Amino acid sequence: MFIEYSEYELLELFQSEPISITGNLDDGELMYMYEDDRNFKLIFILDVYKQTVSLSITFKDLIVFKGEFSNVTSMKKDDGILRVYAAGKENFKVIFFNQVGVELL
Repeated sequence: MFIEYSEYELLELFQSEPISITGNLDDGELMYMYEDDRNFKLIFILDVYKQTVSLSITFKDLIVFKGEFSNVTSMKKDDGILRVYAAGKENFKVIFFNQVGVELL
């Protein structure tokens, strides 16, 4: 089992390449980072094969949100939003436009 997603969609949303946590992109342990012009920073860590996602949002280095999610099955870009699905149902979404944010569903 693994998380289904498009590398191109994540590249478009995060506006940067992922960083491999292990030093090998094929291991599937990746970190994406995004920072907006309002000093919000998003750190998104996924383990493709363990089907886990870790998400943290900070504002001027102060933690605003931190969450750990398991059983993640897929991720899909929808305009400026990343929709994350667990067990086939939408679990949460990461918002990239106007202000970085997360909405738990």
